[in-house]
Amino acid sequence: MLRIITKRSISLHNKCSKNKEIMNLYNESKAKIELMTLKSPINPRGVFAQNELNLRHIGAFGFDYDYTLCVYKKELNKLIYNLTMNVLIEDKKYPNALKSLPYDFDFAIRGLHFDIENSCLLKIDAFNTIQPGSVYRGRRRLTNEEILKQYKSFNLPDSKIKKMMQLNDLFSLPWAGILSNIVDYCDNVIGNVIAYTLHDDVKEAVGKVHSSGMMYKAVMGNIENYVHPNENLRPYFETLLKNKSKELFIISNSPYNFINAGMTYMMGDDWRHFFKYIIVSAKKPDFFKKDTPFRLYDEQLNTVVWFRQVDELEEGKIYCNGNINAFSKMANFKNPNVLYFGDHMFSDLADPILQLGWRTAAIVPELAREIRLQNQKDYIRNIVWIDALTEIYERYQYLKDECNDCAKILTELENERKEARESAKAKFNPHFGSLFRTYNNMTYFSKRLSRLADIYTSRVSNLNNYSDRHSFYARRNALPHETPLGFSKLDMYE
Repeated sequence: MLRIITKRSISLHNKCSKNKEIMNLYNESKAKIELMTLKSPINPRGVFAQNELNLRHIGAFGFDYDYTLCVYKKELNKLIYNLTMNVLIEDKKYPNALKSLPYDFDFAIRGLHFDIENSCLLKIDAFNTIQPGSVYRGRRRLTNEEILKQYKSFNLPDSKIKKMMQLNDLFSLPWAGILSNIVDYCDNVIGNVIAYTLHDDVKEAVGKVHSSGMMYKAVMGNIENYVHPNENLRPYFETLLKNKSKELFIISNSPYNFINAGMTYMMGDDWRHFFKYIIVSAKKPDFFKKDTPFRLYDEQLNTVVWFRQVDELEEGKIYCNGNINAFSKMANFKNPNVLYFGDHMFSDLADPILQLGWRTAAIVPELAREIRLQNQKDYIRNIVWIDALTEIYERYQYLKDECNDCAKILTELENERKEARESAKAKFNPHFGSLFRTYNNMTYFSKRLSRLADIYTSRVSNLNNYSDRHSFYARRNALPHETPLGFSKLDMYE
């Protein structure tokens, strides 16, 4: 961080000379930033710690399947979008004209909230503050005046946010596309939107796309079009299991035949021998909350064995449903310390870390792209320049009421800062910006991530770059009242 040190003392007879002082500081800061380079770019495939974690102590590694072991291509979002739109048209008799509205891969990001009552997508930060310029009704961006008229303030109470739907996982991105396109169509063609009916219809249609098996069938029929090969997954598991004290298991909501198709594509026909226990159709988060019994799965008949009660979990068998209490009692691990990997903040990670004391790892596929963008020189300079402009403005803001010339300069600095912040936001997504930040603050998503995940990374296989005895250490970030210190900061910039 660029630190600009100036004296606050000023007397009436020299206050107008401060405009020159401000401009000199502005030009000096800009020149310094132009010469600055980042010595050590962040590794896009790195693993990042929010809480200290020693893999030496972990005996059992558990995994979700969708967007955790299996990394999907963007084409899956388009598939879900099209299938859901077809269900709405065929079952709910929505207008056929909706078929002509294409899915926009680049419109929404994960972590947004959908305000059901007002049919708006919006981005909220860790303090429940709406990010200006990131509220959309349909595909139309609301002005700040419209936002204030609708919400009365940019700061939302918890009671308001709890009524909204958060797009927590990557499966929710097609939701955003469908809701936005239909709202836009209704506003421009029909003239009104029945908000709660639309939300409920889309929820039901998306549910049918999954529960009916139509999505699973489409993916399995053309798996290379929807699933990344993820070639590094098998080598990671092979390395991990060389340590005889490490064991693996899967707990996933997806059905067995779907998981089997994907794992076979990524790891080969023998993928099952890597996992001590395989739980499918688990119905998380209910798996962590209810007492649903385990059912043995017959892979030949593609159904559960209804007449057999499950009193123990056997290696090599496939189980459906179940609950975490029964799993904890019946799973026989050499070392019971668990690290569980998942992509969904609440369905995968919340209960394991908050209720069970498991350690958790969040898989955030978008992370690698965001890091690559933030490693770019223009982005680095822009962020440091925003910080410099903020400090200059903060130190001299008192002059706005004392010196007209200074007030004009400060207004220009404020406008330049706004433009620089918008540029930084648009680097990631022109509509909503970064998954992790709203300007300076963490996003609502990022705050939950910081509480519910000990470590996070873009893919499971990234851990193959670390020893199975590696310790991850969280950075000591300075609090607002602390001086930013740390050995790594001494020579990060030159």
